[in-house]
Amino acid sequence: MCDSMVVDSKCCTSGKTVFAKASDRAVNEPQPIIFVPAADHAPGERVKCTYIEVDQVAHTNAMILSKPSWIWGAEIGVNEHGVCIGNETIFSKDLIPGEEEDALLGMDIVRLVLERASSAREAVDVMADIMERYGQGGNAGFDTSFHYDNAYLIADEKEAWHFETAGKHLWAAKKVDGAYTISNYLSINYPDLMHKDLISNAVERGYDVEQPFDFSHAYADWESRTNRSGMQRRCCSYQMVNKWSGNFDEYKMMKVLRTHYANDEWVGGGCCVCMHSNPPALSQTCSAIVAVCQGKDTLMWTTGMGITCVAPFQPCWFDAYSKKQVFPYENMEDGIKEWIRREGINRAILAGKICPDEYKKELYAMEADWHARVDSVSPDRESRQALCDAIADEADAFISKWLAKAAEAGETQHRGPEEFVEYWTTKNEALGKDHRIAK
Repeated sequence: MCDSMVVDSKCCTSGKTVFAKASDRAVNEPQPIIFVPAADHAPGERVKCTYIEVDQVAHTNAMILSKPSWIWGAEIGVNEHGVCIGNETIFSKDLIPGEEEDALLGMDIVRLVLERASSAREAVDVMADIMERYGQGGNAGFDTSFHYDNAYLIADEKEAWHFETAGKHLWAAKKVDGAYTISNYLSINYPDLMHKDLISNAVERGYDVEQPFDFSHAYADWESRTNRSGMQRRCCSYQMVNKWSGNFDEYKMMKVLRTHYANDEWVGGGCCVCMHSNPPALSQTCSAIVAVCQGKDTLMWTTGMGITCVAPFQPCWFDAYSKKQVFPYENMEDGIKEWIRREGINRAILAGKICPDEYKKELYAMEADWHARVDSVSPDRESRQALCDAIADEADAFISKWLAKAAEAGETQHRGPEEFVEYWTTKNEALGKDHRIAK
């Protein structure tokens, strides 16, 4: 599923807006962090997305993306102008699975908009144009069939927007401020902007249309279990970001992304912000990004690893990042291999070969040291690059150390009941066997 959140500059101690997203996808679906450089394109050029081609633009922005390996688009991204976007699975009454194959995935739309927009407000216009010209649709499932509509949270250093969709072409958008979160259900009530046919379509289909027009009331499909679990997670994230509003920073945002409200998150964390897969919840958090929005100087903290509560958040900037953390676009294969390697931590904890409390204690102490070093680093590129490289080496050594401990462990008791163990045994056997890569 997924959760995105933003806390604007007036609510943060630094005076800078903080954006974040946790990406929940299939448990075996690699999602590395990659760098896509800016580029110029010839007139009439087309770009191949996951399923369809669209018109290319003359210039595309540089981007850092959290990208499912087999999909052209991205779950989370930040472009060189500091525009941040995360998308969410939602279900509207207009969704008709199977009738929308030749269209754009929500993740394709994230990438297309980041390529083309230089501000959050411009991103709304670009997203609306893409929805109306090409539409959304297609199977977004890695190892299953999964069709859905999409919601997006868009932010830059000046403002934030919430954008939601229904069916192939319809959309609504609302400007938001303060501390704000979204999850897997339609939650825009009274839009500031909307598709010209949004209300007339609802009337024609017999939806309950109120005055003033309430988008969520008219279009939300409450038969969907995903919508209901999304509301539960949003209640948690919204409460947390607002609890710290006025005293917020990127480090508190990491705490929000690591939130659980299950007695045992490893076995019962299927509806937590930090999602742990537990059937019938077949997704887990596969990657996360926190961004401190400051235009071209935006600071990002990325995981490129599943299960946020055990994933190191490592810093990077557009002009300074370790290639052990943010992988060049042409070298995505190495990013996929590293994501799979680090997923070994999650599997080892589930197998009882790593004590999560001991692991987390060491991880969070290491991160606290990183935070202090990032807060004090000189703003020149050379200093930042040296810091990113050093932290990447430390993170790599930390992961290697704990994987070695797991390999040395003797007989252990796997977490969870028999059916839970069988589920993870099957997933472990399939991990790394799907080699599809979209570039």
